[in-house]
Amino acid sequence: MNRTLGTLTTAAIPLLALLAVPAAPPAAAADGDTPTFSRDIAPIFQRSCQRCHRPETAAPMSLLSYEQIRPWARSIKRRVESRQMPPWHIDRTIGVYEPDPSLSDEEIALVTAWVDGGAPRGNPDDLPAPIDWPDGDAWEYGEPDLVVEMQEDMVVPSEGPDLFVNFIADTGLTEDRYIRWIEVKPSKAGRATVHHTMVYAIQDDAEYVGEDFFERDDDPNRRDAEGNPVGSLLIEYAVGNTGDLYAENTGKLLMAGSRIRFSGHYHSIGEVIRDRQRVGFGFYPRGVVPKHRIVSTRLFAGLPSNRGWRNNELSIPPGADNVRHDGYRVLDRPIQLISFQAHMHYRGKGMELEAIHPDGRRELLTRIQNYDFNWQIAYPYKHPPVFPAGTVLHVTSYHDNSENNPYNPDPTAWVGWGNRTVDDMAIGWTNFVFLSDEDYEEHAAAGAATGAGE
Repeated sequence: MNRTLGTLTTAAIPLLALLAVPAAPPAAAADGDTPTFSRDIAPIFQRSCQRCHRPETAAPMSLLSYEQIRPWARSIKRRVESRQMPPWHIDRTIGVYEPDPSLSDEEIALVTAWVDGGAPRGNPDDLPAPIDWPDGDAWEYGEPDLVVEMQEDMVVPSEGPDLFVNFIADTGLTEDRYIRWIEVKPSKAGRATVHHTMVYAIQDDAEYVGEDFFERDDDPNRRDAEGNPVGSLLIEYAVGNTGDLYAENTGKLLMAGSRIRFSGHYHSIGEVIRDRQRVGFGFYPRGVVPKHRIVSTRLFAGLPSNRGWRNNELSIPPGADNVRHDGYRVLDRPIQLISFQAHMHYRGKGMELEAIHPDGRRELLTRIQNYDFNWQIAYPYKHPPVFPAGTVLHVTSYHDNSENNPYNPDPTAWVGWGNRTVDDMAIGWTNFVFLSDEDYEEHAAAGAATGAGE
């Protein structure tokens, strides 16, 4: 087991949640036109809130029942109207995503009317059947076929700078297996201190997609700027993104002899916390090879090449409120795009992903707006679009280094690329599968090339 440690001189990152002064006691029953919790509001909470807001999760309160929800009614109204909750930071007019916990305008109006009408309970007979949510320690997709655990605790002090750590553990695999699902679990105590963890597979993988887009890199000993084995990304754990269940006949490859790298970001919360993370894998049956192997790679904005911080041109002047950087990558073969996720730091404001087709047509795939570093959310396309060789993927980032940015630690600083949170980044994580020309033509004929989820 190997471990490396880095530090960051910032304050602990607050977890955005429905925290505010609780509402007053329930008002008198409203008239029949007022929405009720049982009939109108409970289904919304089941679909869009309770996945996180239940016992033994990172959320600060449980929202499973009327008794738990009613004291927070006014706070819920404010957070819902401002679209802070549920966290979903994309332009909802562009693309269709699944799962999508965001609320429609009609649902927001319903919550608002319910609170303004006194937040009545209504007839208990109208309640939908409660969801049998798994225990906070249970695996979401079933019992894993393999669990890999950090071999020692990460001790997070009660106070101090943010910590960046790397733990490496053996999988013990003696044969190649294809991953159907993957999930990351910090310890119960550790959930409040983990901002995010990148989980990588370190393996002798000739199909690994390196930092240069679509460049093959079969060196399992390749290292990052801090000397850590890099590996290929399996998943990023963060609040709102704890696991991935891949579509039928797709999956990622975990090879015999592979090792797992836990690359974590922790912050102090006022008490000493010990955390030992685990990653669980659900495999396809032995001998089953899914048709499409999912690959993860990064699209960089503000860089002259896809070589990360080595040649960075990311430059964010003091006080600037809308600093734009662009990056372009040409596809050398057809792909199907599965999901997109932005990664920036405190000054991150928004990010866009656009496809420039070989015929010059431009197609906006995803626009992330009101970016919030506290939430690392992957946006999966309901109908993953396909693109031919020669398509250019264009990623655009926007940063706000002004005093109007409430998360900005220092509007007077000139900011460039760096791992520290007080520095910044502009990365678009993508999940995709390579397609043969025949597969592309088949998907295109079926309409998958018409847009991201359209």
